[in-house]
Amino acid sequence: MDAGRTLLGRADESERLRALLAGVRNEAGGALLVSGEPGIGKTSLVESALHDHAQSLRVLAIQGVEVESGIAFGALQRLGRPLIAFVDDIPDSQRAALRIAAGVDEGPPPQPPLVGLGFLSLLARAGADRATVCTVDDAQHVDAESLLVLGFVARRLSAERVGLIVAARTDEGVEGALAGVPRIELGGLDAEAGSALLRQDVDGELDPTVAAEYVHDTAGNPLALRELATELSAAQLTSTAIAHSPVPIGGRLELIYAERMSELPEPSRDWLLVAATESSGDPAAVAAAAEALGIPADASAAAEGIDFVSVREAVRFRHPLIRSAVYGAATDAARRRVHRALGAHARERGQRDVAAYHAAAAVHGPDAEVAAELTAAADAAGARGGMLSRAHLLARAAELTPDAAEASDRSVAAAEAALSAGAARLALHLLPLGDETALTQVTRARRLIVEAMASLFLSEPNGLRAGMAKLMTAADLVGDVSPTLRRRALLLALNSATVTEEQAIGATTRELGERMREASGGDDVTAVLLQAVSTFILDDYATAVPALRRAVEALRAELDSGDTTLAFYVTMPCVALWDWEGAAQLLRRSAEIGRQAGALRDVDACLWTLSAVELSRGHAQAAADYITEAAELRRALGFGDEQAVNAALLAFQGTPLTTVEQISHAIHEAGWGGISRMTGEAIAVNELAAGAYESAYERLGPLARHPFLQASYRHLPEYFEAAVHSGNRASAEWALHRMKTHVDINGSVVGRALYTRSLALMADDADAERHFVDAIALFPPAHQADIGRARLIYGEWLRRVRRRADARAQLELALRDFEATGAIGFAERARREILAAGGSMPSDSSSVDPLSSQERQVALLAARGATNAEIAATMFISPNTVDYHLRKVFRKLEISSRRQLADRFSEK
Repeated sequence: MDAGRTLLGRADESERLRALLAGVRNEAGGALLVSGEPGIGKTSLVESALHDHAQSLRVLAIQGVEVESGIAFGALQRLGRPLIAFVDDIPDSQRAALRIAAGVDEGPPPQPPLVGLGFLSLLARAGADRATVCTVDDAQHVDAESLLVLGFVARRLSAERVGLIVAARTDEGVEGALAGVPRIELGGLDAEAGSALLRQDVDGELDPTVAAEYVHDTAGNPLALRELATELSAAQLTSTAIAHSPVPIGGRLELIYAERMSELPEPSRDWLLVAATESSGDPAAVAAAAEALGIPADASAAAEGIDFVSVREAVRFRHPLIRSAVYGAATDAARRRVHRALGAHARERGQRDVAAYHAAAAVHGPDAEVAAELTAAADAAGARGGMLSRAHLLARAAELTPDAAEASDRSVAAAEAALSAGAARLALHLLPLGDETALTQVTRARRLIVEAMASLFLSEPNGLRAGMAKLMTAADLVGDVSPTLRRRALLLALNSATVTEEQAIGATTRELGERMREASGGDDVTAVLLQAVSTFILDDYATAVPALRRAVEALRAELDSGDTTLAFYVTMPCVALWDWEGAAQLLRRSAEIGRQAGALRDVDACLWTLSAVELSRGHAQAAADYITEAAELRRALGFGDEQAVNAALLAFQGTPLTTVEQISHAIHEAGWGGISRMTGEAIAVNELAAGAYESAYERLGPLARHPFLQASYRHLPEYFEAAVHSGNRASAEWALHRMKTHVDINGSVVGRALYTRSLALMADDADAERHFVDAIALFPPAHQADIGRARLIYGEWLRRVRRRADARAQLELALRDFEATGAIGFAERARREILAAGGSMPSDSSSVDPLSSQERQVALLAARGATNAEIAATMFISPNTVDYHLRKVFRKLEISSRRQLADRFSEK
């Protein structure tokens, strides 16, 4: 279709595309998704916008084809093929990920975000050579993995001479993969533009009112209007309008194409079916299949004569609706016959994925050989990191598998693949729903694991609460048949327990501990972890501490080897030992390994947990930084929302406590008991800051007296402080005794500091100062907020004994600690105390950060000495974007070097 005609009435959309291309030429990369129904003019709009820039841009263009939709990263391979000259210029890990994804090399299956970062780096390198634009048409037929990579790249383009334009029919899969990408939603032409298009193409003079009626009836669809002008004269259109006959749009257009095709000779119709079934436009494949089916070599001529198709370097239908009409008009038997011929040709050429696609389409019912072929293709896709493709291939293999048990096994494997790709709803849809007797014990256990973990991913309240029990049942099912699966199920049950805490239904934590003890034989890291957790649950603290220490050392060694399989179990044993910094170190190491592997969903979870660890020691600013970093990674992945809001952080950031309580209640009702408990503690701590001791005492009582695995013993010093100030001396003595017992057993320096600070609160004036000074000296620097709190209550004591100058000195140091850690409530209290001690009211020295969250992260990494390439790999952006952000940071902070940047951030 003439692009100019379709652009009638498309000025705004055309301008957005042209602005994108102009930005690409000026180092301001970006992306657009152009979507709309068939025939709406997406391709013409893009081609017209590119036409004016054709000489100054490198244009990489591909079209999604149905036959390749199950080939993991297939579209990405075609798009990146012209850039092979630049592949050696990108980081080694990214290049390796691209080569494994393409099936060129073997190796550990790469995570899609790492493939995405590699492709982003490749495009950025190409853009440095020449401004580059990638266009992907018919994206609804692009394989799932390529779509994920394209979405990742689209969201990270910023300061590169690279543009990405994706055109697709309105499609849920495309929209999900490209979530967050600016979008042009094309509708029909308006009355004026549509009438102009129809009247300029039709044979004869058409009355404007008649033309307007057709525009209305076709919803302004350009293809439908053009087909009207091709099929009917102005006189015929007028007569049809008067008779109110149906107009060709959507399915009726396909009927028109089918009627025109019926006029062709039978060999031409057969050849058209081969071309429509092959779909990729490969002339060799079409010719080979046609020959195998006895179709004459010149059969395409008649189809070309009616402008249905062109045969040059590739076989191309004039419009996808024509291809759909050809395929839809054929009998089922004819289609299967053509698929068999195409599959045989693909098999001869070693195209295993294509052969499997055609083989599946060529059978009418269960077929063990085809199911095995699809399973092999699924395994190959998984080996390249294509877990979504693996899921779909295995699901189709299950449908074609005659044996019920084997079919169920493949269905569960498909669900497991979908779950590993983060597609929890798809995973649940793929699970077998048939007769339980067709499932082996192991298959039933695997199905239960998928159900439980999908509920966690989807935040489904009932599924969350039942998760621990369901996972314990899975462990019981496999027993000694599969010790590895049994242990995995129990560890996942532990994870579920820490998520739901007291809201778990169907099983108790003690029962979990008993199952863990039964399965903990051996000396590998999993056995050591199970031994530690079961001992912690079932035995006294003194017995548990040595086992917990062994578990921490085993987990540290596991992380040092680069294995993060057990990364999410590091927090519990560390916190049980009162070692918050140990937990933070292990989680930071886990996040680093996850970034290197491109496992951004795992990194997101690590960062969220790190924020909780930092909050538990009062460092709200560090917690907020981790949440911001996690949010940035989620944007890169196209996820807009957190699974559960970190309401505890909101409490520290000054959100009204009534609002935080409402959010906490909603989180609790949704099944997130762990986050709800953490929020309750945060509210209580901020009540302590405000002097609301009685309320804090009531809130902390259940947490301190009934601790859960995830809840740290950090509740004890908070409960003690609330009890002392609210006059509940017996409770204060109980909490102090508990602290001393634990600290004497575990030897924690931080625990000793917290205990000593607590002693100072209860001591008489003769001993209090010694305890205050000792506590301040004992706290390590990483516990700056705790140091600030010790200084605060020390300063308050000094003011009470009328040492006002000494009090002001301690209170001013406390204020500095609170401002550095973002402890807003305690900072306000410190200011009030300074004023009461005779000082002037200090202003809030914390100013609005001039840097955006991404600029701040770039600045912090650069200040620590990271190179642009290292920062890019850490943040999953291109080095161009790093350089762009650094220039903005220098300008905003009025500095000119990395040395000055390091000095600036060393002050914080």
